[in-house]
Amino acid sequence: MAYLDLQQYLKCLESAKKLHWIENPVDPSWEVTAITRQVFDRYGWDDRPALGFRHVGDSPFPLVIGVIGGSPAIYALALSTTVDKIPQVWEKAQRQPIEPALVRSGLCQEVISRGTEVDIGSLPQVVWTPTHDPGPYITAPVVITKDQETGKRNVGTYRLQMKTGNRLGLYVGAAQHAAKHIRQYEANKQDMPIAVAIGVDPTIVLASISKFPYGTDELAVAGGLRGEPVPLVRCQTVDLEVPANAEIVLEGFLRAGQREPEGPFGEFSGYMSPGGQQPIIDITCMTRRRTPVYHAFLSQMPPSESSCIRSLSRSAALFHHLRHVLGLPVRDVHFTESGGASGILVVSMKKEYPEQVKEVAWGAWSLMNKEGKFTIVVDEDIDVRNPFQVEWAMSFHSQPVRDSFMVGGVVPSGVDPSTAPADVPQHDPRRRTGSKILVDATRKHPYPPAARVPNEYILGVQKKWREYGFK
Repeated sequence: MAYLDLQQYLKCLESAKKLHWIENPVDPSWEVTAITRQVFDRYGWDDRPALGFRHVGDSPFPLVIGVIGGSPAIYALALSTTVDKIPQVWEKAQRQPIEPALVRSGLCQEVISRGTEVDIGSLPQVVWTPTHDPGPYITAPVVITKDQETGKRNVGTYRLQMKTGNRLGLYVGAAQHAAKHIRQYEANKQDMPIAVAIGVDPTIVLASISKFPYGTDELAVAGGLRGEPVPLVRCQTVDLEVPANAEIVLEGFLRAGQREPEGPFGEFSGYMSPGGQQPIIDITCMTRRRTPVYHAFLSQMPPSESSCIRSLSRSAALFHHLRHVLGLPVRDVHFTESGGASGILVVSMKKEYPEQVKEVAWGAWSLMNKEGKFTIVVDEDIDVRNPFQVEWAMSFHSQPVRDSFMVGGVVPSGVDPSTAPADVPQHDPRRRTGSKILVDATRKHPYPPAARVPNEYILGVQKKWREYGFK
């Protein structure tokens, strides 16, 4: 089932008892993030609810968070499927993308404000890391730009600092696709048109935060996820198209050559990323529904919505790439939530020859060049989502000298605090070089039988479990 918009999806979450609304007025300078953090810390991976806040400071707009990645069950609802079928849904979407369709009008343009009428201060002014962030941030933006030479669209999610005068600070890592667009326009000394959609059909959000080869239209992948085209409308002041049923859209221009201080910001690494000189967006138009809902992500320290979403989305996308694009005998792929769904990658495979383990690692690193700083490859009988099994394989299937492979001079995650001291600015070249390690934790030779109780005996005990006095 394709959701018409975010609000229809929220009704589905409510029906499934996965969305908890808070009616009390909350202070955006600390209370929204404190409540959400407490929920993510108190509830487990499978049990976390999504949250809604009816009254956030002086904003007239309610705020929702955790509605995409509160838990795997919520993520599955966003895809109109079940948890066990998430990989198949992603696989079909990548194999059978559906191009978006241009329509004449959309809910996102029921109310239009231009020029001096624009007031981004009406949005919830949430500070996500109180006492550390310099001010409020938009954390779930769907940022739309185009390649100046080919006209191909990129849809990505990048942090946006809310500044005075209807201006936004944008942080985009040097290796991210939108950064290439910025370099193109600035090389020609031209301002770059940009659009930001806030609150969209969840499949668009999931496509936006996933990693695909350059030139892939994420909106076509979203069409594959939802089973029908994403409807788009033309912007009012820039030559771009945006999801027709978005809650809120900000249009503007990234000013060529202009940089201002941005950050620090509490990132998915669990640490404050340093501030730096980053591009500025001048907002020229704000369009919205008459009664919009503002959508945000919780990032910062894992576990978070960011780490849950990234883990599920990136794992599915990388599995498709390794198995179906490169044809490698991969069984499963998992980015761990503890590593922010970035630093630690575990892959299981049915190894056909020893060198194939490195092929898997290089295949993963070529698609997701900033991820998988620690990449662990295990045999097909190891559950990549079970840390105990992975650590067991590392302990007894590998020898560090023989089975470790390190490579330096690679692009690191832009917010990895291990690359440089905290006082080194975000844009400093010292933050542009990192390293990776592959641990081959597959078996290298015939092993003795595993010291396990035979499965038929375990099944026999399970049938008599209550007889032993267990619940």
